[in-house]
Amino acid sequence: MAASSTDPTQQLNDYIRTMHDQGILDDNFDQLLALRREQNPRFINELISMFTNDAEAYIAEITNALSLTEVDFSTIISKLHQLKGSTSGIGGHRMYQACCELRVAADDGDKDRCDELFLRVKEEFNTLKQCLDSISQMRSNIISNGTRSRRRRPL
Repeated sequence: MAASSTDPTQQLNDYIRTMHDQGILDDNFDQLLALRREQNPRFINELISMFTNDAEAYIAEITNALSLTEVDFSTIISKLHQLKGSTSGIGGHRMYQACCELRVAADDGDKDRCDELFLRVKEEFNTLKQCLDSISQMRSNIISNGTRSRRRRPL
């Protein structure tokens, strides 16, 4: 059992399993892991980076739409649709659920409820981002260690 605590790949797998258990990640994230390519071991890290950048942009646009005197519900719905799709694609279960709830409030034109639920979306984004950043860092360390090990091997 002591070997698993020092094996970086096992630590990563255990961390991902914990994120599943907490409902932060779902099976879509596992499907992304299955897509990783030997030619591009940084594929998952690149997807995480793209998701984070896109999500931050969508959240900023929703923030702006909610802050207008006349709330722009059509922009909220449009950007939320994009955010929801990105979140589902990366496997962010709890954030996806929060986006779905916000969508109902936006469809109803309920600004107070939108404000309340948007806070939850942002909290879930921060949690998911922290989780994905940790996964990305662990994967980078594994990739880096693997590259160093291959370079040290005698021919």
